[in-house]
Amino acid sequence: MRLPFVLLSTAAALIGCSSTDPGSVELAGSYTATVLRVTPAGQGVLDVLAAGGSLTIVVTGSNTTTGTLSIPASVNGGVPFVASMAGTATLSGSTVQFQQTADTFVRDLSWTLTANSLSVNGQLVSGDTYTITLTK
Repeated sequence: MRLPFVLLSTAAALIGCSSTDPGSVELAGSYTATVLRVTPAGQGVLDVLAAGGSLTIVVTGSNTTTGTLSIPASVNGGVPFVASMAGTATLSGSTVQFQQTADTFVRDLSWTLTANSLSVNGQLVSGDTYTITLTK
C-alpha cells in the first residue's frame, strides 16, 4: 500500500522540478555591445567601441528585433556606417541567428546565448574575424 504513495510523491517532486530547468534562457531583452572587435584579413585588431562605434539590439518576446549598428569612419575605410537592426531572431538550442534587411555581419554570425549575453568568439565571415559580446 505504501508503494503507490511513494511513486506519487516521487512523480510530484519530478514534475515540480521541471519548471526550474537551468538550461532555459530567455532571449528577449535589450543587448548592448561591451566588446566589439574585428580583425580584417591581413590586418590588426580593430576595437570598434574604443573608436566610437556601437551595437544595440532589442529582442522582443515575439523575437522581433530593433536597434542600431554604428561603425565610425576611422575603422570603416573613411566612411561612417549606420544600419538598423530591425528584423527577427531565431533561437535553436543556445544558438541565435538574426534575419535583418540590413546587410551586415550581424546576420552572418552565429551567436551564443547565455543568461546575460549574446556572443561571438573568433568567427570568420568574408575574411574578417569577429569577437563580440552583447550584454543584457
